[in-house]
Amino acid sequence: MSHPEQQPAQDAMPSTRGMNFYLADGHLERLCSIVMEPGTFARARPHLIAMGEVAGGELDALAAEADRNPPVLRAYDERGARIDEIECHPSYRRMEQIAFERFGLHAMSHKDGVLGWPGRVPHVVKYALSYLFAQSEFGLLCPVNMTDSCARMLRAHGSAELRERYLPHLTATDMADLWQGVQWMTERTGGSDVGASTTVARRDPDGTWRLWGDKWFASVANARLTLTLARPEGAPPGTRGLGMFLVAKRLPGGEKNAWTINRLKDKFGSRSMATGEVTYAGAVAWVVGDLDRGFKQMMEMVNGSRLSNAMRAAGIMRRALLESLVHARVRVAFGRPLVELPLLRSGLLGMLLDTSAAAAVVLHGAALMDARDAGARGAAGVLRIITPLAKYWITQRARDVAGEAMNVRGGNGYVEEWVNPRLVRDSFLGAIWEGSSHVVALDVQRAILREAAFAPLHSFVAERLAPVTEPGAKPWVELLLEQLAGIERQTAAWPEMSADQRELEARPVADTLYHALAGSLLLGAGQRRLGEAGDWGGLALAALYLSRWLRPAEPSHPRFTAAELEWLDALADGRAMPKAALAAVAPPGRSPQSR
Repeated sequence: MSHPEQQPAQDAMPSTRGMNFYLADGHLERLCSIVMEPGTFARARPHLIAMGEVAGGELDALAAEADRNPPVLRAYDERGARIDEIECHPSYRRMEQIAFERFGLHAMSHKDGVLGWPGRVPHVVKYALSYLFAQSEFGLLCPVNMTDSCARMLRAHGSAELRERYLPHLTATDMADLWQGVQWMTERTGGSDVGASTTVARRDPDGTWRLWGDKWFASVANARLTLTLARPEGAPPGTRGLGMFLVAKRLPGGEKNAWTINRLKDKFGSRSMATGEVTYAGAVAWVVGDLDRGFKQMMEMVNGSRLSNAMRAAGIMRRALLESLVHARVRVAFGRPLVELPLLRSGLLGMLLDTSAAAAVVLHGAALMDARDAGARGAAGVLRIITPLAKYWITQRARDVAGEAMNVRGGNGYVEEWVNPRLVRDSFLGAIWEGSSHVVALDVQRAILREAAFAPLHSFVAERLAPVTEPGAKPWVELLLEQLAGIERQTAAWPEMSADQRELEARPVADTLYHALAGSLLLGAGQRRLGEAGDWGGLALAALYLSRWLRPAEPSHPRFTAAELEWLDALADGRAMPKAALAAVAPPGRSPQSR
């Protein structure tokens, strides 16, 4: 028998290093089994496990190193010739190989056989893999998504000549052949007011288009191809006058095109990925699509990127939660593990609920992309409003979850040797990229007013609620239907409102719609889990989520009751739960404090 002093000391600073992020996430496993067809899930699971291993080990170490060694601009070569090359640290180059070569995340929606898949990999699989990748590296998923989106836009709107010349490079899974793509819109005049763009397109006598102007926030500054907006001379003001152009860093003959990178941004987050300020000084460009529909075409790309932004933010939330759970279960304070302290348990439960909901919204959105591409009726209409809702709520919530995780870890959470500071910094960018929270909430409002998007969303939510027959869950179904009825009445009055008053209602309505969407997905999954495994955990999770966000509470009352907090560990571990777990959540109409 060993003596007490010979026992290993408690690990006071536990880490997630070396964990498989997929195998550690039972919620993701169940979610994938719901949003993917059985055969698709069976084929995807080995790749998800592989990505989970990479994300918890190799990628995590590379991401930390790349964050400490951001890219630098080499404007001139040794002979003084202007080259505008971005030099990235070897750790970033190795991360590129993981994303673009090993997994082909950018190409799997465009070409057959990526990851050995028979045909093209479904969007829902791509998003699940990227969700795992995002838990360790946020910034690199910008060029991955942008390259993917450039290929999609070129395939949809580009001429046969442009498709033949550039699509093979955009979809290459060999780094030697890959040309990363991007879209640049933001100018000094502002990012949200795209109609104020001052970049000019002029046509030479021989028909060649050339661009003059500056792009102020040019992410993926090392891209070889960019889709950009410019106003042809004589075109009307505002977004109506903008055309979409493809600009290559090097012309078909190999000579450098007339664009310069003036400097790189010293960014708060996503420091591994190069963002710069770019000047077009007569750069040769090619029209993509209809010259008078450039903005509308570009918004197709932006909307796709918004779901990707939501996915990355959801990945940050999951990593923040995982770090907090691992730390709180081992770290001891006041004679017991932190996870046993009621206030901290309350914070963890809130993080867990929001993380689970975010993953469900993102992957169901990706499944809708697959349905839309397959021609499913109504899928595009639902996706039109789900995309901005996901981007709006999840990206802003990720900031709070990442900040709470830093608080859970305490002093170490504020030290750059741990992942928490990077999670916090990266979380703030998601709420800005592709439209700030205000702008995206207004886009939700625009979708309802101009495109009648509320009706397809209402139908989608109602379809998810219809199978929920468990009597203990019915009050939550009724709550959601009542909320949607209220929103329907409210939005029906919008056309008669003053613009100012209507704008003030955009965010509260977007909040409620997101929670109704997320709640319906959680309830539907919970009912399915109950029917298949006799497990009440999914319904309990859904009830807790809806209780938190859609049931009014007194400001002085706690967020969760002690009875509800009893189920944190089982929820976090994905263990089967009894009916008592759902019964512990006071139904709508009853105050939690009345029990």
